[in-house]
This record gives sequence, structure tokens and C-alpha cells, in this order.
Amino acid sequence: MSWIKPAPKTVRPFSLSNRKYIGSKRELASRIAKAIVARSGVPDSFFDVFAGTGAVTQVMAENGAGTIFACDNLKANTVILSGFFDPGPDGQASFLDELEKLNDLSGCDGYITAHFADTYFSRANCRKMDAVREGIARGEDAGRVPAQVSAALMASFLLAADRAANTLGQYDAYLKHIGSSGFENGRHVADSRIHEPFRLKPLSFLPSRPHRIYTADIFSLLATVKATVAYLDPPYNTRQYCDNYHVLENLARWEKPALYGKTRKFDRTLLKSPFSSRRYAKTAVAELLAEIQAEHVWLSYNSEGILSRTELIDLLSVHGKPEILEFPYPVFGKGAGVSRKRQVTEYLLYVKKAAGKRTNQGDTSIDDSPGGLPAGAALC
Repeated sequence: MSWIKPAPKTVRPFSLSNRKYIGSKRELASRIAKAIVARSGVPDSFFDVFAGTGAVTQVMAENGAGTIFACDNLKANTVILSGFFDPGPDGQASFLDELEKLNDLSGCDGYITAHFADTYFSRANCRKMDAVREGIARGEDAGRVPAQVSAALMASFLLAADRAANTLGQYDAYLKHIGSSGFENGRHVADSRIHEPFRLKPLSFLPSRPHRIYTADIFSLLATVKATVAYLDPPYNTRQYCDNYHVLENLARWEKPALYGKTRKFDRTLLKSPFSSRRYAKTAVAELLAEIQAEHVWLSYNSEGILSRTELIDLLSVHGKPEILEFPYPVFGKGAGVSRKRQVTEYLLYVKKAAGKRTNQGDTSIDDSPGGLPAGAALC
């Protein structure tokens, strides 16, 4: 009997939802998009003001939204979202060719290995990540790889890193027992995937759309970006996203900064968000609602957030008659390494702003007095 060589194993591509990301709208995105389309129609332009994982942008694009604008102050988020927009047949071919070359690179000792080996990642994976990240940077610096293809490669790199990370979904700490089995005495002490070889994978691209993705302070965009529909999903609690995802942000920026502490953080002063401050959150939301240039404004917030339901309604009432939907859903948390389910509610508020109305008569300055926002605050 002749031996038949088995067909190669099909590699399942990364999707935009393959993120371990606290606050992701993955489970709610379809319900949010359905509400937006039902009330505001399919927009010819859509502005995802705090893009995060891009879950809502993805569903809105799939629902036929026209030009996409998206903003986040974390480059790790924006480069992943940008990389998932279809680069066309030639771009896809170039992406797969570069992907294969990068996966064939031998590991080497570099910045990632020096700072993250045997903490957030296994040493073997760190060496491979060093080789691949430097390879992507060389292609960018030489101008050999088109920008959209480079973004797709970075998206695959960051998702592969996130998959291999020894964390519970955020990087404010790593699991301490990297050499252990996944669970000990009912506690999650190590991610079982950390010893799988690091490898880039193809992407499941989003529908092709005109798009502009910004890594920026949101207030720097509001004078120029106009959209039919704006979706606002600001941070709602005091946990800073730049703390939770500092490792991926470091890998995305690739500036190789000095790190400190057991958790290997870089200086994130300029990435701190006033929306995560009990002192400044209300002022920040008020400023944003006043300045956003969109006819239809949607705001997501959480029942466990800094601002109350009543405060949110009052803030939107300045600009029109607000409407509110409530989506109860279960979440997990409360205990390092231990999952406990609890019920929370997502508030989805809507207001139709008067055309051309700018509540503060076009003044885009930020109040840095004691009652206002801190000077130099990053608002996205």
C-alpha cells in the first residue's frame, strides 16, 4: 500500500476579535451596531472615537458604513485596526510573502529577550519575536514594504504576541509560574499557550473601506474630522489602558525605552487619560460632547463606571433630547487568577445634535484650572 502524504494543516487566520482585552465590545458590538443603524441609518461616514479593539468599527463596516474614521491614543490598537483593512489582491499577496519570510527567521537575542524573557513570554518566543519585529522594522525603514502591508504584518505580530503572553488578558502583571501547568488548586497560574512557538498568521481582513486611523489626542482631531455618526466609548473606570497594555504598546512603538519595576513598564505619563480620573472624567466627557462634529452621537458607558446614569443623561441633555438603551451582560473578574461571574449593564445613549451647533462657540481650548482638565492631558 502506498503512503499518502497528509494535506498540510490549515492555518486559522487571526480575526480582529482575537484580543485579550479588558473593556472590549466584542460581545456587545452587534447589538450596538444594530441600534445605531436602526436609529441613525447606515452612515456614509462613521467615527469610532475610542477605537480600542475595533470591534464596533468592524461590525459597522460589515453593515455597510462608508468612510471610517477611528482614533485611539495607543498605537498598538490603531496599527492592529489599520492592518485589518483589506489591502487588495496585490497587497494580500505581498503580505503573505512577507509573512512567510518573517516566520522563517531564526531567533536572536534583542530588546524583547533582554526585558521580557521568562516573565511575559517564554525565552524561546522572545528570541523569535526579536527577529520578527526587527524584520518588520527593516522593511518599513527601507521603504520596501507598502504601509498597508506593514500594518497588516504588525497586526499579526501583536496578535501573535498577545496569544503567547503569560497573562490573564492585560499586562499590568504577568502570571508568576511560567514553568507551571495552567492551573494549580483551582487557580489560573500560567497560560497554557505560552510555550507554543511564536508564529505570525494570516488575517481575516475587513471589507475594503475608505478609512483614516489616527493615533492621537482626540481633541486634536475634532476641528477637522466630521462624520454622520460618532460613537464614543471612553474609558469608564480608573484603570489606565496604557498600564494594562504597556507591553504591546512598547512593541508597537518600537522606540526601545528604558523600563522599570517588576512589570517592565516604560514612562507612560503622556498616555494617561483624564477619562479614567474621578476628578476629570465628567469635564472630559462634557468637552468631548461639545466639540464632536457629528449629527448622530452615541455614547457607551458602564454601570460600574465613574459617572452615573443620571450624570450621563444630564451631559447629553445639553445637546438635545437623549435616549438610552440598556444591555445587561455577565462579566468575569474580582480575584487574581480566579473568575467570578457578575452582572453589569452597558448604557448606550444617543442624542441628535443640531447641525453646526458648537456649544462653546468654537473654543477648543482645554481648561487647566483646578476644576478642568490637566494641562497637556491626552484625551483619546
